[in-house]
Amino acid sequence: MSKRLSPTRVAATWAAALVVLVVIAFASVVLVNQKVFGPAQKVLQLQDHLVKGEGAKALGLLHATVPSGNALLLDGAGLKAASADIKDFTVAKPEDEPGDNNMVNVLATYSIHGVEQQTNYQLKRTGRSWLFFDTWEFVPTTLPTVAISANTTNEVVVNSRPAPLVKGQTTVPVFVPAVIDTGFTTTNFMADSRGLAITDFKKKGTAVKLQTQPTQALKDEVNKQIAAYLDGCAKQQVLMPSACPMSYSTIARVQSDSIHWSIVDYPAAEIVSFDGRWVIRPLTVKSRLELTEQNLRTGIYTEQTIEDSFGFTAKLDVSTTEVKVTPVSSE
Repeated sequence: MSKRLSPTRVAATWAAALVVLVVIAFASVVLVNQKVFGPAQKVLQLQDHLVKGEGAKALGLLHATVPSGNALLLDGAGLKAASADIKDFTVAKPEDEPGDNNMVNVLATYSIHGVEQQTNYQLKRTGRSWLFFDTWEFVPTTLPTVAISANTTNEVVVNSRPAPLVKGQTTVPVFVPAVIDTGFTTTNFMADSRGLAITDFKKKGTAVKLQTQPTQALKDEVNKQIAAYLDGCAKQQVLMPSACPMSYSTIARVQSDSIHWSIVDYPAAEIVSFDGRWVIRPLTVKSRLELTEQNLRTGIYTEQTIEDSFGFTAKLDVSTTEVKVTPVSSE
């Protein structure tokens, strides 16, 4: 015959079960509040929008002011490109702002090209949803900007997207974090700046001044024109070719048909920026002269081979597509 529980024991059992259910429910509310509605989750949602190129959703979540400038990195493919190098994005436990229980800081850690970086996000509690769950919003901020400047071009490329320049400059607002690759290439000039990391909302007005360099095509064309000039000099069957660096002096008699110049070593032009323009550093050519000399006293003919080096300069007139080299022989 089974023993029946007393009403007191039944009540106690139900009370204990109720307590367990309340504890479980409370723990569930706390967990959901942290994992679904918490400030750290907001940061993860924001980064997810950035990686997907969802600029409008990211701005709506971030409550950010967008500075004036070229918005090519704020949505779509441009935003995806700026976020593509952000790897292993994780967030730490929110930390209360000292003196304000409704404000927290969330530290995100990630890597860019293998280098660890961090960004701090500030969020504030704005109320409750469904009586139990906190609601959080990002503290309003202004997106940082990157000012890109360059010469010898009217357009640069920012994360594989064209960006026109106005008076040699463009300003690009960006989300945080972002990685900026910029540069340009024309026929004669190029510049490149890669891997600029923007990790702080408070850092405004980052400047990138692209350092213009001659392209290999420009160097090849300059060397080609210099070589053609020297070859023209070598064709002259005289001891002092006109408007050329080479020369030879002798007291012997020399027949012109015995004079043969040749270039032993062509100079490699070094193009540098000087006083706001592009110039060619002084050049040196090594030449060989073969000729027959007749001694005026003895009448004896002697075949001579002389190798010597001569210096000269060259003026460079260059645009993004045109090149003109004007050699100037040294006196």
